[in-house]
Amino acid sequence: MSVALVLLLALPQSTPPLEIPTLDRADLAAWREHLRPNEVDLRYARIDWAPTFLEGVRRADADGKPLLLWLMNGHPLGCT
Repeated sequence: MSVALVLLLALPQSTPPLEIPTLDRADLAAWREHLRPNEVDLRYARIDWAPTFLEGVRRADADGKPLLLWLMNGHPLGCT
C-alpha cells in the first residue's frame, strides 16, 4: 500500500482524471472497426513465406534474391 501512496503523491496536481471508455450497443460498430485489422495490418500475410530454411535457400537461389533469416531468442512478446 505504501508504494501506491507514493505513486499517487508523485502525480502532478494538474493531471486530468483518466477517462475509461465504455462499450455499449451505440458504439459497438465503431469499436469493431477500430479493432479489426485493416489491409496495412495484414500485409505480412501476402508474403510467400518458406516453410523451412532450406526451402527458403532454394527459392532465393532460384530467383536470384537475398534471403532474410529472422531468428529470436526468448518470448515472442518480449516477456522474458
